[in-house]
Amino acid sequence: MRSTALLLLPILALASPVAAASFQWPLFPSSGSAILGVTDCGQPTDVFHLDSLTLTPDPPKRGEPLVVSLNGTLDADLAQGAYGDVKVKLGFIKLVELRIDVCEELGKIDEPCPKKEGPLVISHSADIPRELPPGKYRIDIDVTNFDDKHLACISAEFRM
Repeated sequence: MRSTALLLLPILALASPVAAASFQWPLFPSSGSAILGVTDCGQPTDVFHLDSLTLTPDPPKRGEPLVVSLNGTLDADLAQGAYGDVKVKLGFIKLVELRIDVCEELGKIDEPCPKKEGPLVISHSADIPRELPPGKYRIDIDVTNFDDKHLACISAEFRM
């Protein structure tokens, strides 16, 4: 299931610890898309602000390539030492719970790190394993910068 985490690296690379009093608002309504919803569960002071998240094809198909594209803005540099806590669930079943080194994971998809303040666009293509069961998936990502500043908090639900 680590490939599932890598597949969604654009999301994984840019989130932060969830604060107890965090606000939540849906970024994208569901409209026939495989993406059921993306929630910014962070604080207004978080470093990363998500503008869009797209899947191509939408809906994704098992056994075929999927391109995940993310667009947003960094209010400060993302630097070496940033880490992400990732949880992936299929329904109520926890599939993955791990901590990733953000720059190491970005390097695996030929993205430079550190990332400078300003617009951020990341796109990654990966094959979806044929064995991946159908259902409703939820990904929660909390990423913290090297200096313990929140980058963002993102929660995404999608159907496979």
